[in-house]
Amino acid sequence: MTKFLKLLVLTFMFAAFGAVAFAHSDRETITEGADLSSVHRIALGWPLYIKAEETDLSDREVIETVFGASKVARTYVISYDDAVKNIKSSNKVDISVLDKKKAAAEFKKYIKNHADAYVILTVANNSRLTLFFDVYQAGTDNLLYTYQIEANRSDKSTKPTYNTLSEQFYKHFERAANEQQKKNAKKN
Repeated sequence: MTKFLKLLVLTFMFAAFGAVAFAHSDRETITEGADLSSVHRIALGWPLYIKAEETDLSDREVIETVFGASKVARTYVISYDDAVKNIKSSNKVDISVLDKKKAAAEFKKYIKNHADAYVILTVANNSRLTLFFDVYQAGTDNLLYTYQIEANRSDKSTKPTYNTLSEQFYKHFERAANEQQKKNAKKN
């Protein structure tokens, strides 16, 4: 019986400490004066990403995976492709045929007609995969919110890893917006 109890205690200890050991490292920053509660539509911009290894995801796979992870968000998320189509139909500018720098400038210029904010993902894939999500106010390009999340050493640069990390971004952003909304309601 005592061996069973010891085994049970060790199992619970391993489970409790194991969950902490495998948590992703993250950090969020809300820009002073930023109103996250006014963001109802977010557009995804093209990621700042360079493949480090041949087995890494392509730009297209990264942006599609980040958009796929938005299923956990209550905020309406516009995919990059839909944003490009919307800009093309309303402003007669085809971003998809422009070079990256010009496309980014045109995206920032016209996205205000389609979203409240836009997200630019920066990927650092050195020793660990690290994602930086920067949320900007559409129209003014003011930085509203940043979220940095670092994968565990054992995580590979795969679609499931990008999906998990991106889901965390959406959850944290919405939690921050909800908390800000509650604080604003208490003030009024």
